[in-house]
Amino acid sequence: MARVSRAGRGAEPAVRFNHTLLQRARLDLDLTQEQVAASIGVDVRTYRRYESGAVNDPRLGFSVRSPSRRRILERLGAELGLVEAELLVVEADAEAAPAADPAAEEAAASSQAAEAPAGAGRAPAEAWRAPAGAGRAPDEEAAVKAPAGTPAPSRGAAPAWRPLHAHTLQRARHFVGRAEILDRLAAWAGGSPPRPRVIALLGVGGAGKTAIAERFLQGLGDAPRPGGVLVWSFYDDPRTEAFLDQAAAYFAPGAGASGPAASRPEAPGEQLARLKEALGQGPPHLLVLDGLETVQAEGGGGRAHGELHDALLRRLLCAIASGLGGARALVTSRFELADLSAWAEGGLATIRPEPLCEGDAASLLRRWGIRGDDGALGALLETTGGHALSVAVVGSYVGAFLGGDAGRLSAAQAAHLAGAEQDDVLARRLSSVLSAYARALPPGERDLLARLSVFPGGAGEEALLQLVRAGGEIAGAMAAWGAAELARGLARLERLGLVFAARPGERCYSTHPFVRQHFKSLLGVPPERVHAAGSAAPPPPPRLDEAPRRAPREREAVDAYEAILTELLGAGRAGEAYDIYALALGGFAHLGLKLGDMARGARILRAFAGGDDPRGMPASLPARVRASLAYDAGLYAGALGDLAFACACYEAHNEIAGALADPAPIATGLRTLAYTERLRGDLTGARRLLERSAEIAGGAAEGARRAAAHVDQVHAVRALALLAAVLHDLGEVDAAGERFARLRALGDAPVARRALWEAEHALALGRRDEAREATERNIAECRRRGWEGHVAHGHTLLGLALLDGGDGGEGGGGDVAPAEAHLVEARRWAAATGEVEVALRCHELAARIALAAGRLDDGARQALEGLHVAEACGFGPFRARLAVVAARCALARGAGAAASATALADSSVAWAGEDAWARADALHWAGVARAAAARGEERARGRELLAEAAALRARLRHPGAGASREALARLGG
Repeated sequence: MARVSRAGRGAEPAVRFNHTLLQRARLDLDLTQEQVAASIGVDVRTYRRYESGAVNDPRLGFSVRSPSRRRILERLGAELGLVEAELLVVEADAEAAPAADPAAEEAAASSQAAEAPAGAGRAPAEAWRAPAGAGRAPDEEAAVKAPAGTPAPSRGAAPAWRPLHAHTLQRARHFVGRAEILDRLAAWAGGSPPRPRVIALLGVGGAGKTAIAERFLQGLGDAPRPGGVLVWSFYDDPRTEAFLDQAAAYFAPGAGASGPAASRPEAPGEQLARLKEALGQGPPHLLVLDGLETVQAEGGGGRAHGELHDALLRRLLCAIASGLGGARALVTSRFELADLSAWAEGGLATIRPEPLCEGDAASLLRRWGIRGDDGALGALLETTGGHALSVAVVGSYVGAFLGGDAGRLSAAQAAHLAGAEQDDVLARRLSSVLSAYARALPPGERDLLARLSVFPGGAGEEALLQLVRAGGEIAGAMAAWGAAELARGLARLERLGLVFAARPGERCYSTHPFVRQHFKSLLGVPPERVHAAGSAAPPPPPRLDEAPRRAPREREAVDAYEAILTELLGAGRAGEAYDIYALALGGFAHLGLKLGDMARGARILRAFAGGDDPRGMPASLPARVRASLAYDAGLYAGALGDLAFACACYEAHNEIAGALADPAPIATGLRTLAYTERLRGDLTGARRLLERSAEIAGGAAEGARRAAAHVDQVHAVRALALLAAVLHDLGEVDAAGERFARLRALGDAPVARRALWEAEHALALGRRDEAREATERNIAECRRRGWEGHVAHGHTLLGLALLDGGDGGEGGGGDVAPAEAHLVEARRWAAATGEVEVALRCHELAARIALAAGRLDDGARQALEGLHVAEACGFGPFRARLAVVAARCALARGAGAAASATALADSSVAWAGEDAWARADALHWAGVARAAAARGEERARGRELLAEAAALRARLRHPGAGASREALARLGG
């Protein structure tokens, strides 16, 4: 037996690490090296040194004196079901090694120091950012230190991207079947261009969607690729801004702000803009988004079933589906992707995993160690219906508690499981299987799984230890546990397939949503108490009933307030939660208008409602507060482009406000609902709502409540101003002008939207100087008040005024450079907030600028991008206006693009609806497009369209009426 002399000690047997056993155990469990490395918390290079045997020093063998090596051994044992006696073997057959010298001892110590778990002695992010890949070339050492997503060193080849797993998808401990789906996904991932752009794996919970996605990713591997791969689980983190943060940092590294501004976290709208630009550059980037149903609506409350809550995420997926460079997305969800239905014929494909066939299900049971003849296995399979998760849980249950003997499943147990067919077959069967499992688990492990289920994003060992230390009903049967017992319990639940490591490089655990839902019901203590005991939420400020001197602007502070607010709502303390929202965060006036954090505001208001129905605001709150929350929910939704849901929120507000004695809230609600209906294109409906709002406000002012007469007059004036804008849209130009004049006679100082609407009216009639001067004054006042959204709107109006040569912009000229400066100013707000109305105005201005400058491709791109957003969000009149600009860009290219121009112009006529100005422009350019055609019937139709345009423009006193008459004359009309 080889013996090694240790300094200061006699000769000892040489111990070697059994690397062949490690490799065999990994392969038996069907794991990759990357997965094992992540699960034990080291980078993959360190793990490979163990599996290859490189940790065995030729002279000294393998020493475990280093604490880091001791931890690695413990974690390997827990993860792979091995014991230290198997991993460390005494070398029996080797010749005696010569005595070690001090230099060799020092080298061995240095080797051990290099094996610290991922995160030790480096930035934590590097643990998961370190690229993986077998067979690394010598020059790849530098690539190891590069962030994931950074192009790897190459020798003249295209930049290569290393995949980034922001979250670890739950791996099926034993995977069977699904070969056809995996082959299709593999071919799709390598296709150029991808067809379709988005693939959705849809099915009930536990159907195997996540397991298929994880297996697909295994097949891709972690080697460098021509495009990036980002894996995100909305089960672990449903915050869209966090996803956009990660995606923008990965796909567009270093493309953000520089200098002092670089320290400011980007707003979600900025992230989206940067991300879309990066994805559109061409590489075959892949996004894998798991658990999308957590950010989708279940239907009702003004939302369609499957509609995405977050408008920014909706816009990203719609952009990918419509074509964004070589980008593609794989999505798993329980719900249909309602927002992508327009691309169902080409941009979106749906795959629904079928239940496991009898052969695959039997194979899966045998992999769990189940023994028995075909009849016994068949009886087990009948209890599952082929539901993938049910088969796995039954296999794990029989293997763990019935010795793997299928025949030991008693008739009573089988009947209990099969009885689940009475209702939802798959869900109830699985629930019955999990109930049996819960009864069989030791109390400590059952309570551990129940408490872990409270944390949808997973919980680390320290958080779980906090629950143990809390004692009592918080700890449950874990009350007497220590760190060692907790580690053993987690390792056992992981071997049983009930939990998995949720984050790469961290000892953080989670479980399947269906398992989570079932075991959470076994808590026996309010979930919010368990969550509060195990979370590290920041302490509340000293006074929650007082607003801070300055509402917070830093993201960390806003995050902290949101965390407190969420905890308070979970504890049933809705009044205190409202104080945080209204006083500390400043409500929509600060969170929306000043910070532009629309997505966060929408999420907070959804938490108040407990879902998608704005009528669900806590009944413990006063009616006025519930009404104001529903109203704010509409403001956030409208800004994000959720116009239908915004209308539902305002309608809920009006229902609640209708019972209040004060008419002001209902007058406001009707007016804001009218504003949103105007954006949707329902001008007649908006007019009715405004007339009613003005009647309510005016009636109150004339009634007995004289003390509030000034307030009521303010509401009447605001309704009158918006009514003037709606009348302008309808083509009732004189009526609109008369109402604007009446407002001035009442002493109303035009500011904010009121001034913007009157300036738009003046510009449409060709009064450029008047519109420009009024808008410049308005911008200065809005900036003084901190109303940056109105400032951005004003800049788009000034930009259009500069492009308007007095002919309504028909000539295509204008002052391009100063118009571009206004576009830059407006885009700051649109990018920072994601506010859709301003974003669409920016698209229109950018397209008009490009057209005026002769950049026709850029103009068409801007117009069509805006058109896609308007279609996705339901902005009717904007669709017509943007289609007109796209048609003009096509016409400017010449006869070869005449067909495209005609199709776009025809669409704009259909989309204009009641908007007389949009219809007049659409008719004019549809006629011009047909006039360019050689065929007689097209030219005849062109004359008809131009004649209608000339008549409508004349009635509107449109500055471009002369251009329509001239075009008609050229056709002999």
